Formats: sequence, structure tokens, C-alpha cells
Amino acid sequence: MPLFLTISGLVLLFISGEALVRGSVALARRLGVSEIAVGVVLVGFGTSAPELLVSAESALLGHTDLALGNVIGSNIANILLIVGSAALVTPIILKVGAGQKEAFIVLIATAMVVLMASFGELRFWHGLVMVLALLGYLALTWCCGGENTLDDDGVEEESVCSTPRALIFAVVGLAGLVLGADLLVRGAVDIAREFGVSEAVIGVTIVAVGSSLPELAASAVAAFRGRPSVAIGNVLGSNLFNLLGALGIAAMITPVRTTGMDVTFPMSAMLALTGCFIALVVARRIGRTIGAVFLLTYVGFIWIQFSMG
Repeated sequence: MPLFLTISGLVLLFISGEALVRGSVALARRLGVSEIAVGVVLVGFGTSAPELLVSAESALLGHTDLALGNVIGSNIANILLIVGSAALVTPIILKVGAGQKEAFIVLIATAMVVLMASFGELRFWHGLVMVLALLGYLALTWCCGGENTLDDDGVEEESVCSTPRALIFAVVGLAGLVLGADLLVRGAVDIAREFGVSEAVIGVTIVAVGSSLPELAASAVAAFRGRPSVAIGNVLGSNLFNLLGALGIAAMITPVRTTGMDVTFPMSAMLALTGCFIALVVARRIGRTIGAVFLLTYVGFIWIQFSMG
């Protein structure tokens, strides 16, 4: 039964996340919202909605280790699994300056969260600072514009949807995410109890991969279309929303523990990997060899997590 709940939740999150992205982007374009706002705000939120819902649901049910593990694990999966897969399909070559501003913002946000977590617990005011920082970034992006890291291939064909159909997609997608998150959290908690593995480990591994499926799908499509740079925009936007939005809201709901090896090791890994990823974005090239190394590193990370759990 726990496995059935977990798989059902994963499938529902994947389908619902896709529906929410399609509906939100199509609706925004029908209403004349700017392209940069669509790409950064709506697509970024849409692909990170599973992480947000899973973390909020976990916090509401008192499973804060699962909420934290989901965010950390999703950010690690975005870098190692998604970028690694995209680079393996075709080498990622970025234009001069592409994604660099966003990359440094993600690095600063990651360092800020790790610093706050070093005090042993993320409380309401920590979460408030994170959410306000995210809102500030979104307001700046909305008002001043910026680099649109997601081109038209990243949000394919949503503009052809009629307004009623787009609204239905968005509403059904959001409802599906809520239900999928509930099923996934309950199933994951039961699995953790059944096998004696900590909720943090389950969050960093199974739940994180599941909630990262929308990003993986979007990046895989972009890579196969010969537009691997879209994967970079996906990862940067998603990681920022995960850290400041999903974790921030979870901390505002209830204090989140940030001590213990099951938390400190993946958090340190997330910071180190983010630094490596930013360096590659600045270098503007991620080849197949690095992609393969990323994927192997992710396999090793998962193995270490279950060994420690």
C-alpha cells in the first residue's frame, strides 16, 4: 500500500505539473503578460509546484525532515540528474552572459539558506526572509525584465490554447498537485517507517526525484530538440523557487530541523554542487563527459544516502 500511494503520487505530480505549466503560460499569454514574466515566473513556479506542495504538506503533517529533504534532494537532482542527462544528449553551449546573473543569484540564495540552517533550525522569521527575498526577485524580474532563459521551445504551443481551456488546465493541474503531494508524502512516510530509513533520506532520494519530474521532462524535450540551454534556465529557476519558496513556506508553517548527518551532509553537497554548476555556467560549456560524471555522481550520492539512512 505505501508503494502504491508513492507511485500514484509521483504519477499525479508529473501529469498535474505539466498541466499547470501549460495552462498558466497559455493564460498569461492570452492576458498579454510579458514573455520574461511567463518564462521566469510562471514556468519557474509551475515546474517547482510539486516541491512546493510536497514541502508544505509535509510541514503541515509535522514531517519537517521530509520537507527539508525534498528541497535539498530536488536541487541536487536538478543539477546532477537533469543537467547531466541534458549534457549527455547533446553538449550544452551557452551564449556569452547567458544565465550568469541568475546563476549568481541562485548561489547567493543557496549560501544564505545554508548559513541560516547552520543555527540548527529554520524558524518562522527565516522562512519569512526567504519568501520576501523570492518576492523581491520576482518583482524585479517582472518590472525590469531580464534574460529569458526559457525560449519558445521551453513552453511549446501553450499560446494556441483558448482562455477557458487554459484556465481548466491550470485549475485541474493545481488540484492534481495537491492530491499528488498528499499521496506521495503519506506513502513516503510509511515506506520510511517500514524500512527504518529516516524521512530526510526518503525526502532527499525518492520524493526529490519524483517532484523533479516536471523539470526532467522539460529539459529532456529541450535537449532532444537541440536546445539544451533551456535545461540551464529550468534548473536555475527551479532551484531558486525550491530554496526560497518551498523551504521558506515550510519554515513559516513549522520549525524545520537542520541538524544531524542525514541533513548536514546533503545540504553541504547541495552547496558544493551549486558552486560547481555556477562555475560551469560561467565557463559556458557542459560537455558529455561532465554530463556522464554528473550522472555517476548522482548514483553515488543516492547510494551514500541509503547507506547512511
